[in-house]
Amino acid sequence: MTMFMLSRRKMFSVLGAGVAALALAGCQIDTRTPIRVSEILSVAQSGTPVPVTAAITAQFVTPDWCKDEGVMAVETISTAEVPLRLGACAKGGPGAIGQFQLTTSLVRTDGGAADATILMNVLGQDRARFAVYPHGKHKHLLSVGLFLNIPQFEADKAKLAAMPVFKRGLYKNGQLGYTFTLDIINDTAKDASFYLADVSAGGDLPADEAILTIPSGGQDTVKLDAATQAKLASTGWVNFMSLITK
Repeated sequence: MTMFMLSRRKMFSVLGAGVAALALAGCQIDTRTPIRVSEILSVAQSGTPVPVTAAITAQFVTPDWCKDEGVMAVETISTAEVPLRLGACAKGGPGAIGQFQLTTSLVRTDGGAADATILMNVLGQDRARFAVYPHGKHKHLLSVGLFLNIPQFEADKAKLAAMPVFKRGLYKNGQLGYTFTLDIINDTAKDASFYLADVSAGGDLPADEAILTIPSGGQDTVKLDAATQAKLASTGWVNFMSLITK
């Protein structure tokens, strides 16, 4: 999931499980999304989408700026299909921490031969979605990926930049720090194992084709690394992990 938030000196946009990320200025945005193993399996089998909600936190200058600009961002960016909600603003970090929720869905797709086709098949008119799809190289693997409508994010960003409150010249271009994390919850009766590529798991160092095993009733985290985040911004989609089904 994806969202846009702005501060007095900073304007930024991100996805959400949370969760996406294109930036005009520097700060930190963290997107965290819980996904259950049973949901991955049910969507793959039935094709019926399930809702997923990303928790998003972002740094603002003050709580008042968080409330004012957070509400403006929600009104500008939120849609009926992918609603964004402002939860709370409180003192934290160098200023204030804003807490948001972004609701999107986990869908099934068969992918496609080109990035444009893949994105069209998954997103439709939505800005962001998670999707389950067959692994491109190996049988008995179900991949889970994050998909973003990059052109729409750019258009949304332009809308926000054109608003009078954000044309005061008080922000400047810079680098945005952001993270995309999945909390994988194994709510099935068996252990669940995942192949990981270009991600880190449970706080470990990044690894190629690492295997993450989550016992029944347990959970673990998968976080995109910097190289995968760059690929996401370039292509509009990336693979988080692949569930071993055999």
